[in-house]
Amino acid sequence: MTPFRSVRAAGLLLLGSAAVVALPAGSASATTAEVSVTNFQFTPAHVSVSQGGSVGWTFHAMHTSTSNQDFWNSGRRASGTYTVHFPDAGRFGYHCTMHPSMTGSVAGPMRAAGSASAGWRIVWSSRSSTPANRRYDVQVRKPGGSTWSPYRSASAARSSSFDPARSGSYVFRARTRNGSHGASGWSPHLSLRIS
Repeated sequence: MTPFRSVRAAGLLLLGSAAVVALPAGSASATTAEVSVTNFQFTPAHVSVSQGGSVGWTFHAMHTSTSNQDFWNSGRRASGTYTVHFPDAGRFGYHCTMHPSMTGSVAGPMRAAGSASAGWRIVWSSRSSTPANRRYDVQVRKPGGSTWSPYRSASAARSSSFDPARSGSYVFRARTRNGSHGASGWSPHLSLRIS
């Protein structure tokens, strides 16, 4: 059994066996986000969704919503809504293939859940299984440190237990790889205060 600890995540203090869902500090995430595609721009160009959330692009003129790493491609559309589900952590850049100056991004966070008695779980994907072409890189910045260290590299795992012996502030970030098409940018930071 793990000794009693508290975790401060995104400004919340959790004690005992309370569950925690941590969002990146200073960020408001929605379950769904809507983006308007018109006048040669994505509005808003940068959105955040909760892990497992969705983004809907509503087209009002002929454009595309195309992932920079081939995670999705709406194809050419002049009307209707194209929706993508975001179960993985990362910052996913995209563009219009017809108008390369049209760019945007979707930020998908990591999350943490657990208790002092059962330990903590860091989650970078809400999928039930990992597709063959997906891998995850996770980095941690340890208490008192200023550099990132590998926590998981090219991993098919979607989460990991986390119960460090050392108290302090831990910061995590993750990105998602899409086979030979490259990796997303790093997710918003997940901060955990272990005491």
